[in-house]
Amino acid sequence: MSWRWRIQITLIVAFVIALIRIAVVFYKRSHWTEAPKPQPVSSSSYRVTLDDYVTPRRIFPYDIASAKQELVGKTVWVRAGNQLPCYRYVASRVDLSHSAGLLGPLEKLEIKDVIAQSARGGKQAMAIFSRSKVPGEYAFAVGTLSQGSYDFSINEILFLEDPHQLYSHWPAEVWAAIDHHEIKPGMNERQGGFALGTNIRVSAGDYGNRTVEYLNAGKPVTVTFSDNKAVTVKPDAP
Repeated sequence: MSWRWRIQITLIVAFVIALIRIAVVFYKRSHWTEAPKPQPVSSSSYRVTLDDYVTPRRIFPYDIASAKQELVGKTVWVRAGNQLPCYRYVASRVDLSHSAGLLGPLEKLEIKDVIAQSARGGKQAMAIFSRSKVPGEYAFAVGTLSQGSYDFSINEILFLEDPHQLYSHWPAEVWAAIDHHEIKPGMNERQGGFALGTNIRVSAGDYGNRTVEYLNAGKPVTVTFSDNKAVTVKPDAP
């Protein structure tokens, strides 16, 4: 056998061995299951519920005209209850010098117009609205003008859909308590906020496992939650 033939055979054998090794490596990779890595344990004790899957509609106006288009003629509900001041709207102007009180939790408003009005330190976008069973028109701020463009807070302060429909999985008795601005044992922290408005003080602890104090339109209430259920409800002195 010539030396050339021997070299060719050697190269062929080496090539076949290399192919076999490559095939073995790919086979092992395709059939090897990596041991699961330990997942970090969350420090939060909060448990996900159906509430967390509710996605309220959001809007993104960029000026007064687009805000008008999104809001005028629409019904909205106050998301940040007992936090937003409102003012009388008289003679096509908002009386910013005298507050007409705070908007209540989930208060239902009919938006009539959106205007720009100068205020201390700049210009504000004001939503004009009417209240059921209350005469006159009122206004509250929905945005501010900063560096030539408006920064709107509509999605943070308003619901654009009826919360009763968004959270229709809540029992009728829970909604009855919320509509009467009451919180009862067993209600969760979100329901408490819907009933009593924005909290003014919270203790240390995770959401749903802490003590929360609500201003509640001048009638403070302190509620202790455990496992995201109210366990104690204590009215405080005004």
